[in-house]
Amino acid sequence: MARISLGTLALIAVAQLSVSACTVRVNGAGEPKTPAAEPAPAPTPTTAPTQTPPPAQASGVKAEGDSIKLPGNIVFDTAKATLKEGSGSEVVLEQLRLFLLQNPRITKIRIEGHTDNVGQPADNLELSGQRALTIKRWLIAHEIPKERLIAVGFGQERPIASNATEEGKAQNRRTEFKIAEVSGKRYLNLDPTAGGKVFE
Repeated sequence: MARISLGTLALIAVAQLSVSACTVRVNGAGEPKTPAAEPAPAPTPTTAPTQTPPPAQASGVKAEGDSIKLPGNIVFDTAKATLKEGSGSEVVLEQLRLFLLQNPRITKIRIEGHTDNVGQPADNLELSGQRALTIKRWLIAHEIPKERLIAVGFGQERPIASNATEEGKAQNRRTEFKIAEVSGKRYLNLDPTAGGKVFE
């Protein structure tokens, strides 16, 4: 019978311990569980910021001295104080409205009505004032405070061209816009009505 030395027995025992320590189970019962990766949180839904369109700018309106020049004409029905339909008058008035909104330092404007010399002077004065008042009412209906507006009629008293020609008469039938007050004070300390008849 072969004799096994004590040293050899010790080596065999150590080898068995090593093999059993390295055994891997394949049935999953004793496998160390790797913690499952948690799903990333769902991104917070972001709504695109609503963008406010930039405010419209008055196009072509110019302040020259005390005058406010508009890009276009305001046209009335013949011998009436109503805006002529389809004439583009409201487009022109919209530019004036924007100008006033963008220039709050101009605290009051004078809307002047003028006519040619056809007809009676008293009738022309009334017509010119009513036309100025029509514009004032349009602006009030479109966000402009009434305190910033004064409607004045001059009738045929201030022509800018000869009433002897049709062209001259057409130029005299007009509406003008003047700065009457800046920051609550009279412009150049002048009478806000400029001597015309006020229409309310």
